[in-house]
Amino acid sequence: MARTSALTTIRERNKRKRLAGWILLYLLLILGFVFLMYWQTKRINTLNFARGMMQLTTSKTKYTVGDTVAYTLKNGLSQPITLLNSCPKEPLYVYSWTNNSWVRIHDTAGASTCNGESKQRTIAPGGSYTQSLANWPNLFSKPGIYRIVGLASNYTALPYADFQVVAKPVAPTVQVQTRTQIIIQKVITPIYITAPSSGSRSSEGD
Repeated sequence: MARTSALTTIRERNKRKRLAGWILLYLLLILGFVFLMYWQTKRINTLNFARGMMQLTTSKTKYTVGDTVAYTLKNGLSQPITLLNSCPKEPLYVYSWTNNSWVRIHDTAGASTCNGESKQRTIAPGGSYTQSLANWPNLFSKPGIYRIVGLASNYTALPYADFQVVAKPVAPTVQVQTRTQIIIQKVITPIYITAPSSGSRSSEGD
């Protein structure tokens, strides 16, 4: 009887220990989750975003099919910005106004175009970066309205620029009128008159 009571007591004690262990484990998990949330909240609240504005402009507002489109990114922020180089893909987001909505379009440059280029480009505060899109000619091969959008690190806004691409003007057809010139030349036929000789006149007098 005493032995049975001792075993029951040991079991109850082990049960309480396991229960206490589980409770302690859950408390530690809860405290760890609360600490993680607090750290994330504090990190977000103290994250410093760059002040100022990044501007994106194009060399012209209207291009003709076949023209080279070039853009300039100007860093008006208080700290450097980093542009990712996605070559051979287009360096910016490019959209075409199609069926009353913006549709993103793509093109791929030649493999040799990307040789020696770094994967990132940094623009210092107050600096600018200009690039031609000549290596992606299929982006603007058709007349229409286009939009290019820039993306940089540590900058929440998306600067963009809109421009138009028009068809090449058709050269007017020149009609050559041929004229037929008729030349009328008068031909004068000479008339010869035979004059009487002096010998015949003297014989008639005799």
